[in-house]
Amino acid sequence: MSVYLSNPDAPPDSAFELGALHHVVVGNTGRLLDTRRTPVSVVDIRVDTGQFVVRIDDFEDRGAEWVIPFESVSRYQFAAGARRAPAIDVRRFEEAIHRFDRPLRVPRDETALLATDRRLEEARAAADTWLAAHSQFFAAAGTLPDPATRTGDTRLQADLRAYLERHSLADMEEPFARRYVSNPHSGEMVKGHCIVIAGLGLASYSGTVVRDPALFGGDWSRARRADHVIQRMAFVSALLARCGQRRVVLYRGMSTEGPLESRDRPTLVSATFDRGVAESHFECGTPEATRVLQAQAVPIGRIFMTYLETAAMNAPFKEAEAVLLPGPDDAPF
Repeated sequence: MSVYLSNPDAPPDSAFELGALHHVVVGNTGRLLDTRRTPVSVVDIRVDTGQFVVRIDDFEDRGAEWVIPFESVSRYQFAAGARRAPAIDVRRFEEAIHRFDRPLRVPRDETALLATDRRLEEARAAADTWLAAHSQFFAAAGTLPDPATRTGDTRLQADLRAYLERHSLADMEEPFARRYVSNPHSGEMVKGHCIVIAGLGLASYSGTVVRDPALFGGDWSRARRADHVIQRMAFVSALLARCGQRRVVLYRGMSTEGPLESRDRPTLVSATFDRGVAESHFECGTPEATRVLQAQAVPIGRIFMTYLETAAMNAPFKEAEAVLLPGPDDAPF
């Protein structure tokens, strides 16, 4: 049984056209080509960065806005008879694709890893000391919730806020977590963190070139992003260790039409503590789909964030999620 909302009365695909650049017109309505055909509306066009913005019109994330590259329009379908952009606009969209749909690979900086490991070790020790002195969760002798409830602990969420405020990083946490939960591929906020993670030597980044010249500007500088990554990982590792966890069992499920493609490992991997969530992803495809269900005992040092301490991972989605760095090549994820 799916853990996600859907519309059993959704119209058939025959009522729609496969997305093309001429469909990128503000006001056009369509659907994401996911299993449940999530309804969307085009609400903005950003030629200078080669992107358009869709609003999610139904299900858990209703009202959220996603920033989508022009070249990803084929992942959508649009209502038959939708308005079409004039040829001059389509040419501008194509020119933007030519500028921005180019690969960027940032290998893991192995020369930085030793210094990063020292920073993480020091930050974990400091986080453990802070939790011993200030944690609401541990002061109340809290226990970690059953993953099957897919609900974190509000005391841990308060602890995380207070801890990040101490490090002047709370302003970064909420928008980053919200973006990751809604769609980590929307815009470039998460991409910025992934590039910084590669610079720290923790994982490689493989994607496309930076579109936004202000990606690392102001409060979102590379240094502050790196601090957020280090302090975030340190906090999660310290709290799980205090709960007697050295490894946690995580699950991933997927279903895809056609064969599985060989791809570069993502910089950040999404998984779940709840097998039922993974099984929902596993079962969502057609009978002809290729399906994979994976489980792995993951060292806590790989974990970046979890639903336990992350308020944004408890609403609107309840996926008992964990976000972690990728494991070695022979690991499931």
